[in-house]
Amino acid sequence: MRTRLTVLAFAGLAFWSQKNAFAQGIGIDSLMPRIASEIHSEALANQLHTLIPAYSDQAVWGYAAGDFTNDTLPDLALSLYDSDTAKSDVHVYFFENLAGKKLVPIYDKLVSFVESPMEVGLTIDGSVVTVTRKTGEEQWLQEGYSIESGDITLVDRYETEKEDLTAPSAAKTRTIGHELYRNYETLRSKDSYFAASSGEPLLTESFFTLPAYNRLREIYPGYGHILSDTSQAFIISGSNFRRDRTDLSIRSMEAAYNDDYLYIAVRVRDDYVIGGQKNPEANDRVSFWFDTKYTGDRLNRDRRLISKAGGFPTFRTSLDSLVSNITFALPAHPGKVTEVTYSGQTPLDASQQDGLKNVKANMTYDTANGVVNGYKLTVRIPFSFLGFESNPEQSYETPVQFKTGEESSDISSSATITNAATLGFTALVYDVDDPTHPNEVTVQATSKYEEGNPATFGTLVLEPSSTYYGEVHPTYLQQLKSRLDAAGY
Repeated sequence: MRTRLTVLAFAGLAFWSQKNAFAQGIGIDSLMPRIASEIHSEALANQLHTLIPAYSDQAVWGYAAGDFTNDTLPDLALSLYDSDTAKSDVHVYFFENLAGKKLVPIYDKLVSFVESPMEVGLTIDGSVVTVTRKTGEEQWLQEGYSIESGDITLVDRYETEKEDLTAPSAAKTRTIGHELYRNYETLRSKDSYFAASSGEPLLTESFFTLPAYNRLREIYPGYGHILSDTSQAFIISGSNFRRDRTDLSIRSMEAAYNDDYLYIAVRVRDDYVIGGQKNPEANDRVSFWFDTKYTGDRLNRDRRLISKAGGFPTFRTSLDSLVSNITFALPAHPGKVTEVTYSGQTPLDASQQDGLKNVKANMTYDTANGVVNGYKLTVRIPFSFLGFESNPEQSYETPVQFKTGEESSDISSSATITNAATLGFTALVYDVDDPTHPNEVTVQATSKYEEGNPATFGTLVLEPSSTYYGEVHPTYLQQLKSRLDAAGY
């Protein structure tokens, strides 16, 4: 697992281009001595003549050298543009340095630019190679890739944009910035709004994003889909009652769905599991918060923002009828969970009441050497209970399209927050160590949760059948494609 610090803020993204970007582009041959020096081999560098299609027509607009395959040898990333094509995209290539004897193409992708090929930049930090590009007049996107089990995987994505808000009097324009960071390995996310002129934060929320896939779907290695947290980052109360991660931590959390139900499985590490008490708050328990805010006919992708009227953003920091909570108190022994409670701002309608009756949960113990060291809670929640007539994922299903020609090099499906049904979601795990003192409770959340504030919820993404949360590009397919191209197929 890779970790790194994302240091590019909105004001700095426009100046990402440093020594490895070229204002007018440069022929590959002119850059060859520098490439040979940085990958420590002239012979390796010369292999680019046969590895890059239409070699003599390409100009280098960005490159980076560094060990992103974790074998101590410098690898190579190039951003190339052919001005004769009159297209608004560059071709990004990643080459692996194989034992210092061979450059192997492991990834290539067409990346669009707005005005100039210089807007697409490459950097290598540790084992992550990052592609930074301008996506709009005031929008930038940064994507980090690395090797996972021999495949190219998307590690994280960082988006930033700014918007000018004008007050009714039009006397003054206020510019706000918006940043969104997602890590597809750890599932950690961060959503921030700030005053662009001063950098003053207006709203900053940290949380986990939990992807949910069709229950029968197999998830290819490299796509992060299991939430795990042994840290103290989201211990929101009672930290003084928690000794260490064996006393309370989320071992794993997964989500799945079918046409009628949402399924959530949580494994909690806890060295003293308490259940079956008459007072629900004296039990260990798990609580789920859902936010189903809609805009038009789709789930709102920016549910934290209410309006921009008056030239200033107003954030959604109070509960409303679209927010609901359901809590499962553990039983005294493994088996069916019968203590299920609901809370919300408005009474349930008839369909939701029927849905609540069909909520099911089961608890089992986790053990090591015959000693209980935690528990697993599996839950089934009807979509009707959440206020949906059917699974909202179905509105995002699209037929799988097979790409041809140049685009065939992009061999994976990727999902972002913009093309999947997205719910506000936070899980709270309550750990009571002494049932006679139920107020002495430690609470771990899947976001920086604040009571009564839906803006602090995390996210649950219902991935359509044709997409994943993240990207994986199998390198063996890229190598097969290169060999077929070389053979004239």
